[in-house]
Parts: sequence; C-alpha cells; structure tokens
Amino acid sequence: MSGITSLLSMGAGALRANQAALQVTGNNISNVDTEGYSRQSVVLKDGQYVNTFTGQVGTGVVAQEVVRAHDKFVEAQYLTKVSARDRYQTLYNGLQSVQNLVNESNTDGLNTSLSTFFDDWGDLTTNPESAAVRQTLVDDTETLLSTLRSEADSMRQLEDQADQSIAAGVDKLNELAKDIADLNNQINQTQIDGKSNPNNLYDLRDVKLREMAGLVDINVIDNGKGDITVYTTAGQTVVDGVVAFDFKFEQGQTVRQLSPTSLGPPVSDVQAYYDGADNDEYTLKVVSGGAVGGGAAFQVSLDGGRTWLTNDDGTTAVYQAEAEGSKVRVGDLDIWFANVDDPDTPAADNLNVGDTFTLVPKKALYWYTTAGTAENITPQQYADGTDNTRRLTGGALAGAFLFRDEELGEFQDTLDAFAKSMVWEVNRIHSQGAGLTNFSTVLGTNAVSLTNVALDSRSSGLDFGDRLQSGAFMLYAYDANGNLAVDGSGNPVQASIAFTPGVTTLDDLVTAIDNAFSPPAFSDTYLDASISNNRLSISGVNGRTFQFGDDSSGVLAALGVNTFLTGSRASDVAVNDVVGTDLNRINAGHVGADGLVAVGDNLTAKAMTELENTAISFYVAGKTTVNQTLTDNYASLVSKIGSDTAAASYQATYQAALAAELNEQQLSTSGVNLDEELTNMIKFQHSYQAAAKLVSTANSMFETVLGLKN
Repeated sequence: MSGITSLLSMGAGALRANQAALQVTGNNISNVDTEGYSRQSVVLKDGQYVNTFTGQVGTGVVAQEVVRAHDKFVEAQYLTKVSARDRYQTLYNGLQSVQNLVNESNTDGLNTSLSTFFDDWGDLTTNPESAAVRQTLVDDTETLLSTLRSEADSMRQLEDQADQSIAAGVDKLNELAKDIADLNNQINQTQIDGKSNPNNLYDLRDVKLREMAGLVDINVIDNGKGDITVYTTAGQTVVDGVVAFDFKFEQGQTVRQLSPTSLGPPVSDVQAYYDGADNDEYTLKVVSGGAVGGGAAFQVSLDGGRTWLTNDDGTTAVYQAEAEGSKVRVGDLDIWFANVDDPDTPAADNLNVGDTFTLVPKKALYWYTTAGTAENITPQQYADGTDNTRRLTGGALAGAFLFRDEELGEFQDTLDAFAKSMVWEVNRIHSQGAGLTNFSTVLGTNAVSLTNVALDSRSSGLDFGDRLQSGAFMLYAYDANGNLAVDGSGNPVQASIAFTPGVTTLDDLVTAIDNAFSPPAFSDTYLDASISNNRLSISGVNGRTFQFGDDSSGVLAALGVNTFLTGSRASDVAVNDVVGTDLNRINAGHVGADGLVAVGDNLTAKAMTELENTAISFYVAGKTTVNQTLTDNYASLVSKIGSDTAAASYQATYQAALAAELNEQQLSTSGVNLDEELTNMIKFQHSYQAAAKLVSTANSMFETVLGLKN
C-alpha cells in the first residue's frame, strides 16, 4: 500500500509542478510585449529518493523556483553603450541647433552683412561727403551688428536650455537612485535563494538601471542577496544597497588647495575671488610667493592644470595677485585675492608657491557623499580633446555638459573673439580719421576700473588694454572759424600725446592733454581734458574745436574715443551713438599735413575697405592665436560647427547601432518567443495529462487491492 500511496503522491507532485510550469508559460505569453520583461521558467528538480527492497526509488518532481533568463555580461556591455549613445545623441542635438543658427544657405547671414559693410565703405571712398551713403553705411552696420547680437543671444538661449535640461536630468538621476535603492530593499526582503526570486523586481530594477545609464556612465556590482552597488565609471557611488547618494546641479564652488607652507600653522587666510561668468573652470597656481599686491604671482589653466594660458609669444602668462581694488582680468573673469571669510577684507597672510585655487564660474554638477562632502564631477575635456576620467564621461548629462561647456562655450568665445577683433580693427582705423565736422566735445565709450593704473595693465579694466603698444596719438585744435588754431607765437596748436606701456594711466593722459593745450606759454586754454565716470572727456574751450590724427599706440580705440563701434563682445556690439546721431562724424578722411581735413578726402574709408582682405589676430583664452581675415575667421567658425556636428552625428549613429545590437543579443536570451512558449505549453500540458493518468492508475490499483478483500 505504501508504494501505491507514493505513486499517488508522485502524481500529485507532478500535477503541481506542471501546473506551475504552465502558469509561468502563460505569464510569459501574456507579457510578450511588456518592456523590460524577462522570460521566466520553472526549475524542475528531481525529488528525494527512498530506499526500498528493490533499491532507491524516486519520489517524483519538485517545482523548485521560478527564474528569469538574463545575461549579466551582455547587460553590462549594453549599459556602457547606452551611455555613449546618449552622450553623443545629446551632443548632436545641441550642435544641430547651433548649426541652424549659422546656416546661411537660405537667408542673408552674417557673412553677407559683413560683405555689405565693406562694400558701403567702398561706396564712401567715391562719395565721402554723401549723406545718403553715410546713412546706408550706418543702416547696414546696424544690420551686421544685430545679426551678430542675435547669434550671441540665440547661443545664450541654447546655454539656458542646456542648463534646464541638465537640471531635469539631475533630478531624474536622483529619483532613479532612490528607486533603485528602494528596489534593493524590496528584493532583500523577498529574495530567498533557491526558492523565491522576485523576478518582476529584478526586471524593474534593470529598466531603471538602463534609464540611469542613459543619463550617466555607470558600473554595476552585484553583491548578492539582491543588493547591487552602482558607481559612475569615475568611481562615485550612486547607489550602495539601500542607500542612494545625492547629486546637485548648483553654482560652482571655489576650492583652495594650499601648499604645506600655507597649511601652517597657522593656516593661510588667503582666498581667491572672481567677478563674471564663464563655462571654463579656472585653476590658479601660485608660482611666485609673496603678499597679495606685493609680488605674489600666479598662472592660469582652463583644463585642470594640464596646460597653462600663454602670452601672444607663446610663453606662459603670469598674473600678479592683486587685492580687490586692483582686480586682474583673466579671460572673462576679474580675479582678486582677499580674506578667506570675506571678499572685501584684505588677506593678512602671504601666498606661497604651490597654493592652488579652482574657480568654477558656472553651474556645475556635484556628487555629495553621505557625510555631506561635495565633489565636482562636471564633465571636462583637456586641451587635447580627451576626457577627464575623474569626472562624468557618458550619458545624456555628459553630452549636455560637453555641449554647453566645450562646444557651445567655444563657439561663444570664438564669436566674441570675432566681434572683439572686428571692433578693435574698425575702431583703430576710424579713431585716427576725421569726419566732416570737428569735435566740440567728446567722451570715450570705454571706462577704466582705476584711473591711476597703467592702461595696458590687467587691472585697468579696459577690454582692449592688452592691445596697446608704445606710441602716441595726434590731437589738433581749431579756432571758432574752423582754422587750425595758432598760439601767440604763430605755431599751430597741436600735440602728440605719448603712451608708454606699463606706465601711462588715464590720469597721465588727462594731464598730458591739459599740459599740451593750456600751457603757460599759450596764455590761453584751447582744450580741456577731464575724467567723467572713469572715461576720457575732452572739450574745446571758448568755441574751439578739435580733431584726432594718427595714433600708433591704439589709446584712442582702447578708450572708445573717435570710434565707429562700441562694445567688445558679440552680445553688446553697436554703432557708436556719436556717429549714429551725427553722420558727419563718420570718418572718411583724415587730418592732412596742414592740420585740416581736405574736402573729398577718403583715406580712412579706403583703409577700412582694405581691412576686408587684411589678416588680423583673433584670441580665445586657452587657444592658439590665429591670424585671418574677418570673413575667413567667421567661415572657420561655421566650418567648425559643421564638422563637430557631423562628428557627433557619426558617433551617435555608431554607438546607437552598437547598443541596438547588444539589446538584440539580450533579447535573444530574455525575450519571449511565442513559438517556444507554445511548444512549452503543449509539452507541459502533456506532462500534466500524464501525471493525471498516473493518479488515475494509482487509484485503479487501490481499487484492485481493496477488491481483493471482497
């Protein structure tokens, strides 16, 4: 009887096992189109064996556990490729937007406006007194500059959009980290190794890991028992078991790394500060120790200390460490040193060689440990184009940062360099020319920060201070009748105002002009120079007027005196109000040898037309200075945008293909195949029927045995 009972038990077990197998098969079929679902199967295990007089006999089958089909090795490769795919796809999307901004195939773009600008100056050479030609020149220049400002504004909007995208991505990253930590917790509570597998939770976690890999580059370590640890490839922990780490997109922090000497005791109280914004990070390294404003000097790197900014001659640029009152202009920032607790309080300690300060003048991505320590993981590329592998390098977030900081940031800098060189060269020519009427008063458009520091000093605050050179400019005074004024000795009242690099200040210029045009020997004052809101102001006295002549120093252009354009960036360039409101102030001619402007003189206009084909210098911080014509420089920018877009497109397509291939490889393992499931269903159905037959047979055997009693 015991054998028949075992037979019944064996049949019942087989019924349960095959029923479970059929249930899992049905679940697979039901989820054939469910994203992230992994095919499941029942693990059937041979039952225990018992010793009988005929030897060991099995007791049937046991449905041990339900497992899912999943290839961890392929999945890990897939996550890597997804990060690369989304990095380049995001980069490509951004670059495509920039490319649309500079696409001149269907509209009149900046190059066309630039060509029109020079054509107008050409027209002025043949009609230097024509008001109509002068008005056309001003109107077309406005068109050129508005196009430039529009491109700059559009790029700034793209930057804002990138910031918004990054902020949303960081929020999503934090949300995913918390979800994965929560899933780890649920899996921990549900998982019983070898018996109970929460396959749906594993699938859900894999879906979220795939989403996370699309945002940042990650590595996943399985610690068993359902626990996983997720790291960025640079090593920052995203999830550790049930703990999720935090990421913040916030204004960049200034970090100082002091040399052993500055670490004291006492610890140095010097900190670096800045005004302005930039998409580059600035690393300041002290190379000459000493007091702030008393000899301490530093050099600057924009790629974390790999390469250092250079002078025009290729030598490493060294900047004096100054206090707040003498901020030093470096790139787009005004930098100074002060007390570590207060930017307005002078530092008491010296700077020492090796002291390093990192300024992050932009919103950046920080990884926060559970102790609250922040680490800057904003993606960064070195000067040679390689990634800083201690930062994020993959995912849509890396793509958005690289677009904002490396690509768009470079395009903005290049466009600004184009605008700055254009303004400088145009103003250099124009400021040495003469209009149809003399000046009775003039006020420079460019202010200095300090009137008592050398104009070419990095502390002067002049955007064009670094372009000044040793030389002088001519200034002529005229009487009330427009004739060149003469002094009591019959000598023409004119002067050459000298500029000496590293020496001449705005105060010095005012003094020099006053000394030249109201000296005791004249017994009269012809011109009066002064400073108004840190800008040079010159006025004629007693109805006298004046004109400017040759300027070998560039001071007039740097101070915005007698200039055609204002501004120094693509976003702020404009026609000088002086010429915009008085067409006679457009300088087509120049002051002749007799000190007067000849009617029909067009020398300045001709010099301006020659600028179109003249190679000039364009400087972008951290890049090599290039010499090109304005047209070629802008064409190079457009070409660079096009080639970078094409490269990103290629990488996006290539990485997407690799990711898709790995996804297909994973699906070949984990995907539901309806033909296979149908086969399984038939197989388990037959097994179930056979098990039922076994029970029926056992029942018949029972009846036979019980019938023997009757």
